[in-house]
Amino acid sequence: MTFPRSRRDFLRVGSFSLGGLSLSHLLQAQDSNKTTTKEATADACIILFLNGGPSHLDMWDMKPETGEGIRGEFQPIATSIGGYQMCELLPTLAQQIHRTTVVRSMHHS
Repeated sequence: MTFPRSRRDFLRVGSFSLGGLSLSHLLQAQDSNKTTTKEATADACIILFLNGGPSHLDMWDMKPETGEGIRGEFQPIATSIGGYQMCELLPTLAQQIHRTTVVRSMHHS
């Protein structure tokens, strides 16, 4: 085995070695992305973004046990999901809520 003769040769050989080592990780990452993707199954998506609309406390997150200053003026009704209540103004949606997803964690800046 012969060793590089100069510092420049040493750095050139070292950089090729490091490049070869990192290349295998890059190719592996590309292959793993291809195997984990799966086809979407939803037929439709309806987003209700109510910027400046009704309060979420009045529609989606009823709090009947809180004080009058916090809870809204509408009454909660039972939904098709046990333990989840929503506004009395949305009875049809309350019957079909098991077919939806309520996301309460979105925000924007």
